[in-house]
Amino acid sequence: MARMAIRNTATRGKTASKRAVAMRGTERVDGGIYKEPHHGFSDEFIEETLGKFPEEGICDNQEAMILVVAGGYKILDVRADSEIDFVGNYPRDQINGSKFVVASIVNATRKYDSEKGEKVYQQSVNADFKAQVEKLFPDKEAKVIVACSDGRNRTLQALETMDEMGYVNIVGLRGGYNLWNRQWDAKLRTRNLPGVFKEDYIHGADGCGVHATGAGFQNQDAFQYADWRDTTEWIDTLEPVAA
Repeated sequence: MARMAIRNTATRGKTASKRAVAMRGTERVDGGIYKEPHHGFSDEFIEETLGKFPEEGICDNQEAMILVVAGGYKILDVRADSEIDFVGNYPRDQINGSKFVVASIVNATRKYDSEKGEKVYQQSVNADFKAQVEKLFPDKEAKVIVACSDGRNRTLQALETMDEMGYVNIVGLRGGYNLWNRQWDAKLRTRNLPGVFKEDYIHGADGCGVHATGAGFQNQDAFQYADWRDTTEWIDTLEPVAA
């Protein structure tokens, strides 16, 4: 639990001062003209969001969109390649080239398990994760949003690993790809869902759900997304390897 507290807090003590210095020179990379009609973000909300990160530590998918388009951040997808192929991926070439990049913290292949009667992920630690991250982000002040399937297990592991590597502008994506995909379509437009929905974050990173707001349970029933939470038990890459 102590490790989880460290990884899910907005201030990681040993890098807080360096991050404060990095944030002083932050400027809007969109030149102050980002007013996409399908997002509807006001300039005030954009500026407020840019001012909160990376100090706040964990962003939701609306904040992440602002950080990507107006704040110079990239999204680092730490899911396994087989998982991305099976579940879906970010539109990596949609904005200014490679705003969405991949470095899997856990390697995994989908194999049929006769006992469970379904395909499961056979997992191993990606020993090259640090080298891959450094190749993608040679500058330790690079602005990076870290995302896995649901923003819990592997995102927190990757944040701690990158923090130890000296990265100072790293942010976790609450809800990971699963909730991002509910909010944004392949062209980065807000999805037109039935009814009126909002993301309801309770109990920190472990209690996010989607609930109807004044639209009645019939519309909630029409919302056919599976549970956003990843039920796979992913291995702990931070545990020391036995000699």
